[in-house]
Amino acid sequence: MTGRRWWIALFLTALGVVVAVALLEAQPRGVTLAIGRFVGTDREISECYFQIGAAMLALHPKGEPCVLARELIGRTGTLVFILD
Repeated sequence: MTGRRWWIALFLTALGVVVAVALLEAQPRGVTLAIGRFVGTDREISECYFQIGAAMLALHPKGEPCVLARELIGRTGTLVFILD
């Protein structure tokens, strides 16, 4: 292998490593807290307490996430905590 080809191979290898690290770093990291059906009693739903699997999710009753959660009652899903 000539000197020029060696430098090109070294450069492409280093570039590949940088791209691979950037792609891995860009992936969202999260922890699955629960998997199951999204449910709640009438009182819990009015107060924005929801059960998903074995976990309980409490939202602010006047917040937009509470409105969205009420629409999801009865569906199956996963509760994930995304690390930042």
